[in-house]
Amino acid sequence: MTTFETVIVGAGPYGLSVSAHLRVANLDHVVVGAPMESWRQHMPAEMVLKSERFASNLSDPERRYSLDQFSALRGTPFSPRGVPLPIGEFLDYVDWFQRRAVPEVWNTKLRRLRRVANGFELDLDDGAIAARRVILATGHLAFRHFPDALERLVRTASLLVSHTADHRDFSKFAGQDVVIVGCGQSGLETAALLHEQGANVRLLARSPAVDWNAELDAVKSLYKRLRWPESGLGDGWRSLAYSELPRLFHLLPERTRRQIVATANGPSGAWWLKSRVVGKVPLLTGHEVVDVGINSRKLVLSVRRGGDMTKMETDHVIAATGFRVDLRQLPFLDPALYAEIERTAGFPVLKKAFQASVPGLHFVGLSSALASGPVMRFVYGARHAATALTSHIHSSSRQGSRSWWMGWRDNSRRTLTTASYGDPQL
Repeated sequence: MTTFETVIVGAGPYGLSVSAHLRVANLDHVVVGAPMESWRQHMPAEMVLKSERFASNLSDPERRYSLDQFSALRGTPFSPRGVPLPIGEFLDYVDWFQRRAVPEVWNTKLRRLRRVANGFELDLDDGAIAARRVILATGHLAFRHFPDALERLVRTASLLVSHTADHRDFSKFAGQDVVIVGCGQSGLETAALLHEQGANVRLLARSPAVDWNAELDAVKSLYKRLRWPESGLGDGWRSLAYSELPRLFHLLPERTRRQIVATANGPSGAWWLKSRVVGKVPLLTGHEVVDVGINSRKLVLSVRRGGDMTKMETDHVIAATGFRVDLRQLPFLDPALYAEIERTAGFPVLKKAFQASVPGLHFVGLSSALASGPVMRFVYGARHAATALTSHIHSSSRQGSRSWWMGWRDNSRRTLTTASYGDPQL
């Protein structure tokens, strides 16, 4: 069985960024996974990224492969803010990044990860390998969250209930009645896309109102720049701290970190999406789905509004209710390994350099948000993860080399002493 020093599982923005940094540092590793699989297969083909272009870069240590450099090579103008980024263009950029920064990706799927002596064993679709260190950059798909009222139907009536992450093409819903539950970016954009495909759409949300991000302020005054500085997670000092100081976030009490992760950068719609939704899709705020039944292939929703209950019939319900980290949902984790991982609120408890309680096992991306903050839910956080892991692995490699040298030196001294003075018993 081939043994690697480090295996990165996942070839999305985090996995590719970590690999780009390790490659420049000449640190032995391999990446396994289908490049950008969740983006290609589980996001709408007409989707537009919510993050601004300057905050949508993958990370390489020399910053040679940024989105603005990609645009320059294609001869297209680049604006860091105010020009929405379509997913097709983003995927073209990532393909270009990968060809140059991470040319070797093992396009296979991990089926089982177990702990063995001196590391880990990984069962892949096309064989098994061993690793001394594993970095899990497997994204968010396994953590789809459904409200309690919909959870039961996901298993028994999956053709009638789905998650926003289940759809790439909405044309099949043309002429159908669809209810969306949730008023974040994914729910609002799904509503717009369904409406534009000819579906009859309603959006339900418990929130009293839909929150829309402020429109771009092209020319900020000095006062505004000082009071609301720009950051990868939006404007403001708090967003700037979350964007740039994940290591300090890690030092906060767990209760504080939980509160921030649960509330920071909450559900809201991008400024450029508002005109495609308002006045075109009914936004039924203050509505909560408390029960769902089936009647003649139709879903019947029991909806609470204030103290009143109403019934709604629909052909399909799409949950735009985000993702909730729970390591039990990772299908490849061996039960014995799962039991060894210290957890809190479903998240792995992570130490320095995103390392779990199991030595040599690291989590990056969404599953590391409780340890390093809201930035780990976004592409922008890949730079922090890649930098910290590369420094940690490089330091560990130097420590390993030093240990080897110390052992060799001690053996040499013992040999020299014996050869010089002989066995004292003779």
